[in-house]
Amino acid sequence: MMTTNFMLNRLGILLLLCVALQSCSVIKPIKENSNEAYQLVFEDQFDGTAYNTTYWTSLPQRENGSPWNRYVVEDADLAEVKDGKLHIRARWNEETNLPETGAIQTKDKFSFKYGKIEVRAKFNSAAQGGWPAIWLMPQNDVYAGWPNGGEIDIMERLNNDNFVHQVVHQSDGNAKHISKGKTPEIIPAEYNTYSIIKLPNRIEFYVNNNLTMVHEPTGDFEKRWPFETDYYIILNHASADKGQSGINFWPGLVTSTENFPLEMAIEYVKVWEFKD
Repeated sequence: MMTTNFMLNRLGILLLLCVALQSCSVIKPIKENSNEAYQLVFEDQFDGTAYNTTYWTSLPQRENGSPWNRYVVEDADLAEVKDGKLHIRARWNEETNLPETGAIQTKDKFSFKYGKIEVRAKFNSAAQGGWPAIWLMPQNDVYAGWPNGGEIDIMERLNNDNFVHQVVHQSDGNAKHISKGKTPEIIPAEYNTYSIIKLPNRIEFYVNNNLTMVHEPTGDFEKRWPFETDYYIILNHASADKGQSGINFWPGLVTSTENFPLEMAIEYVKVWEFKD
């Protein structure tokens, strides 16, 4: 039979545990990060010999474009599907002494407002100046123009880093560009799973099912929240040049082309919506 003191001690421990759990709840995801909570609405496991044009299109080539799309070329070799993987590449053109980069998107073909997106990828070749990314842009801007319309970067890797960047961009509607990010560590040569859960007024970021960052409309982020709209998917492998353009590339300039072509291999892309 338990003594009164023993029972009181047990009760005190339970109360302390409850307080601790409540204080930690703010950093936990709102919904359990389990596929059982969702309904699959989009899946591409990259079977066959080419990417599925029902879902994807190549980004158009843009002369004098932004750093990430300045050297995009519509070429099957830069977005090759083989052995059940999508191989997004950046190669070096020895004649022009400039990079050529691959990029595909689901714009006007598939987008989602709320739910979970998961992409499994690894890096087969990397070098100074390389910049592969998995990210989302608004199908229809709530606020026109970048960064007003919002950008969600599920994964960006620079050069040979053993970590990735997860970043959100928006603005205050004036001249102030607001961004927020985390840099989780990875093993680049192995497949890692990058995902977000997009909720009303909340975006949760994950690497290998571990919550890394939560973005919500608080403080400066509350003034103009652009994320309550559909977003489409972009998979690309950007590259800097050697300085010819005079552009400030985030990963820095290419110092050697020995490791080109650079390559990100993607095993699958999946999107779930919430079950009722």
